[in-house]
Amino acid sequence: MRVVKSFILCAVFVALLPGVASAQDKKIHFNLGAGPTFGGGDLGDIFSTGFGPTLGITFDITPRIGFQFEYSYKWFSIDDYEDAFAGRFSANHNAHFLNYNVVFNLNAPESKSRFYIVAGPGSYQRSVEITEYVGSGIICDPYFYICGTYPINEVIGSRGGWDFGFNIGGGVGFKIAETAEFYVDFKYHYVAGPEVAPTNPITGTTTSRSATGYYYPITFGFRF
Repeated sequence: MRVVKSFILCAVFVALLPGVASAQDKKIHFNLGAGPTFGGGDLGDIFSTGFGPTLGITFDITPRIGFQFEYSYKWFSIDDYEDAFAGRFSANHNAHFLNYNVVFNLNAPESKSRFYIVAGPGSYQRSVEITEYVGSGIICDPYFYICGTYPINEVIGSRGGWDFGFNIGGGVGFKIAETAEFYVDFKYHYVAGPEVAPTNPITGTTTSRSATGYYYPITFGFRF
């Protein structure tokens, strides 16, 4: 169901694009950028600050409103993380963001600076690759998508999946040519992860936990 929800959203967005483009002559903008991404909650406690590129295309509906499709790739790492069972991990976390946004420009198009806000739903593919593990073989952490007792040769590997979410944020663009600008923006991404209710192999107690993620990317880039 997580995969189905994500791709239904993508299909709906693609289906709307021909109508948007044919309504009248629209200006099309491309953006390319990169920057750090900070993880929130448990995600931020486990993994380092991420980094990765962002690509996007925006279709202007009016001078103040546009539809945007944006793709971002984020990479996070962790070295010698110690879990609750005294296991020590090295791993990386990769995320692909597909966002379908509405962009609201807050000031007149002829201004030298463009202030804007952006918001919309998204499809998110996240995976964790465990590259090293030293410990008892007991692993229980939703951000590694595993919980239980595992032989060490089964722990090394990649796990993950698609999830639904949304983003909201804003930024400012500084005109550097007639049709080009340098921009900086900040967004908040919420990704609804799966719930797990693992039983602690040592105490026998069951506690519900979630792999829901919170991401805060800052992007520096060019729009033209």
